[in-house]
Amino acid sequence: MDSPARGGAGPRRLTRYLYQNEIAQMMFVFGETGNLSGETTMLVEDIVHAQVIELIIQAAGQSGRRGSRSISYEDILFIIRHDRVKVARLRNFLSWKDVRKNVKDNQGGGADPNEELVEEADVGKYEIHPSKARKKQPKLPWTPLSQYMDVLGERDDGDEEDEDEVEAYKESLARLKVADDITRNMTREEYARWSECRQASFTFKKARRFRDWASMSALMDTKPNDDVIECLGYLTFEMVRKLTEWGMAIRREAEAEEKAGGGGNIPSRAGIFARPREDYGALRMQDVEEAYRRMQLVRRPGWNFRGGLSRTRLSLI
Repeated sequence: MDSPARGGAGPRRLTRYLYQNEIAQMMFVFGETGNLSGETTMLVEDIVHAQVIELIIQAAGQSGRRGSRSISYEDILFIIRHDRVKVARLRNFLSWKDVRKNVKDNQGGGADPNEELVEEADVGKYEIHPSKARKKQPKLPWTPLSQYMDVLGERDDGDEEDEDEVEAYKESLARLKVADDITRNMTREEYARWSECRQASFTFKKARRFRDWASMSALMDTKPNDDVIECLGYLTFEMVRKLTEWGMAIRREAEAEEKAGGGGNIPSRAGIFARPREDYGALRMQDVEEAYRRMQLVRRPGWNFRGGLSRTRLSLI
């Protein structure tokens, strides 16, 4: 399979890389402490660029099927609906948008606009009226009651345990554990740099650059709203995370095989708990390419069990 960075199928290779610094910062936050080469970060940007374009194309097709010319966050949620944890985290991210906006308005910009994902515990540190702090849950367009939300109004599900939200909460705890492992032995200067790198984003104060980078004017009829840009910014952050974590696990596997003389069995998935990081070299292009290749290994059904092959397409990370 050709990688987007190799000039194969998919969007053309980028002639201008706009997010090299942000990608390097994100990869450092996710645990890559080696001396990354420019080729590695350019490959990551190539892959993320191809993924964003594919996501926009699919979302534009979904918006067209519901008779709209503009993409909404609901179209993006529908595209990633099979990843229930990611949908829950993205819904949580969107639900606090109004809360952050109200905090900023009430305190004259006192909210932290750099946060890519605001946890519920962080909202309590701001003094705002309870009525303005109530979260508005974005509706899921594929659920039966979604089309009646305007009539039924917002439902109070505070006492109900949402399985997806529970799983998302568990993943948040796991990510906090990983971040604690990464920063435990850092000096004050290293931690200050790590904290600064946590603010890296594809979209924060870069909406125009992101629209140009993703060729949005050519892929959609109308200008995307803020919700769509923020959704894509969050998802690009997640793409870099997944590429980095899988790539680091593959790098460790390769070095373990080299030490063992070529023996060993490489698993098909990489875990976020595969630490420590200090005993392997910097992430290489081939590690990222192998990570991307494994992510594209999605089983495709045949046509009604009559043989033949279904048309393959780019699998979203």
